[in-house]
Amino acid sequence: MTDSSAQETFIPGYAVAAIAIVCGATLALTAVLGPLGIGIIHYRTSQSGIWQVEGNDLANLVLMVPLLLAGGICMLAKKTASKYLLILTPITLMYTGLSYGVGEEYGNSAYTGNVESYFWLYLILIIGGLLLLVGTTPLFGERDAPSFGRRGLRIYVGAFALFLLIFAGMWVSQILQVINTGDLAGNGYTSAPVVFWTIRYLDLGFSIPLGLLGLILLLSKPKKAYSMLLLFFGFGLTTGTAVNTVALVEVLNHDPAVTGAAASGLVIFPILGILLYVGFFYIIRDKLHMPGRKIAGK
Repeated sequence: MTDSSAQETFIPGYAVAAIAIVCGATLALTAVLGPLGIGIIHYRTSQSGIWQVEGNDLANLVLMVPLLLAGGICMLAKKTASKYLLILTPITLMYTGLSYGVGEEYGNSAYTGNVESYFWLYLILIIGGLLLLVGTTPLFGERDAPSFGRRGLRIYVGAFALFLLIFAGMWVSQILQVINTGDLAGNGYTSAPVVFWTIRYLDLGFSIPLGLLGLILLLSKPKKAYSMLLLFFGFGLTTGTAVNTVALVEVLNHDPAVTGAAASGLVIFPILGILLYVGFFYIIRDKLHMPGRKIAGK
């Protein structure tokens, strides 16, 4: 059961459920209308960018949409499992809406498209993610947190932090390469500079700092910051899944942008993905045998 402080929610449970279901349907609709589906939405970006959209949409259909729909339905049924499903999604929803809506080559006449006509889809994701963030984090209290061992935890945090810093170094090296030479391998920069900067700013400004903050909290205040840990690890888990799916789609399509220094991501991203899944299941390990419990006070 959650403690009393965790029951003081800002958004009613039925509203959180409705928001989650709407966001799940919106993500599914975005994928169906996009290049992975029937191709009604035409993104103003390079072929490499289109493959990245396909990879993201595939990950959303496989992971994010089920999390949102199942979480929303469980929330309506007042099941404790709902909060553990929905806490994974808010930041990724905002990240996806921003990257799809902002990361387009709107000023490049070489790219035609109609993505701006579907701006409302991306706004729903951004606003829905913000509302789910406010609606899910208060559902957790200190008594929800498991006991955390220290010895193995330090090793895990050290390894994870190392690969996060390697990831940051890879992005910074690409930025420096663009500054010094004007492009990346396979015209990875000049073909779509807006998406390049959008992703680098989001990752270096949000993804990686949130990951490092989550590791610090995991070591220092895991019980008090349990909802934040779930939020950060959920973002890493869902985004990490999408990144690896994108890489797979690019490799299968022989994307020339995945060469040279960028190819190092084919090693770094799977390792980060494994570490994220391991960390997430570690912090919810004692909840996996209690799928049927109801939310206290709901």
